[in-house]
Amino acid sequence: MNEINCDEEAIIKITINRTFAQRLEIVKAYKSTYGRDLINDFQWRLFGNFEDAVVALFTDPIEYDVEELIEAMDGFGTDEDTLIEIIASRPPSVLEKIKKKYNEKYKLVGDQYLRRNLEDDIEDETSGRLKKLLIALLQCNRKINTTPNEAECASIANELYKAGEDKWGTDEAVFQKYFSILSPHELAVVYKEYQKKTGHSLLYAIDEEFSGDANKMLKTIIYTNLFPSEYFAIRVHDAIKGLGTNDNLLIRVLVTRSEIDMPKIKQYYKILYGNDMYKDVKDDTSGDYQTLLLGIIG
Repeated sequence: MNEINCDEEAIIKITINRTFAQRLEIVKAYKSTYGRDLINDFQWRLFGNFEDAVVALFTDPIEYDVEELIEAMDGFGTDEDTLIEIIASRPPSVLEKIKKKYNEKYKLVGDQYLRRNLEDDIEDETSGRLKKLLIALLQCNRKINTTPNEAECASIANELYKAGEDKWGTDEAVFQKYFSILSPHELAVVYKEYQKKTGHSLLYAIDEEFSGDANKMLKTIIYTNLFPSEYFAIRVHDAIKGLGTNDNLLIRVLVTRSEIDMPKIKQYYKILYGNDMYKDVKDDTSGDYQTLLLGIIG
């Protein structure tokens, strides 16, 4: 990135052949070598979706999640899908870091810069059961138990049934309680026991008992704890289906899952849609942006 031209091909090659940890070290080394901020230089020299994707790949993952949450709630309207995806899919240890980093940021209110607070912003920007579910998850009380008590999980499955399908109306607080505290291993056993008891899945029950964003939130909790690769394959498809592309969503999913389960996401994409994810992303993008994303997908 000199004063005359910008070698995008070199930037892509360096970026896709380094891990997150290595890219963060490059950011530090760039600053110590040139006395300049690499992210600022990217923003000055690159453009459009290519710029956004490169910046995302060189940004600390916690900082990136925080910026995505801020963008989802700033300005006109609220991007509930982004709030649901990030808050439902990050484990408690990561959510604690996100909260801390978010609460270090400032926003302009009138003519004053005031410290942000993630729970307060969620309170202001969302409503109803979705708000309660988001705030419940932000308490970071999800257990880490890897050896579930099967009898206890069967009892919880029965309690969920009685709170929903077995009565007129829905006791939503029961769903909120267990969906915000059960460990992934416990939730998996509860899911199995619910299927055994009712003959259908807990996902079906949620569709019967909840609607709108609350429905989406509860199902996302199940998917991201039990079937994360399938969930993010669906999110990639959501980003590129139909006319136009949701580039912000596409970048976020590919960047945040690039070192976690990208091969499995590709497998589920093929199973779900009968298409090759690499080819579909290629058909929906172009130029340096396309080359960078395809490099991430592999």
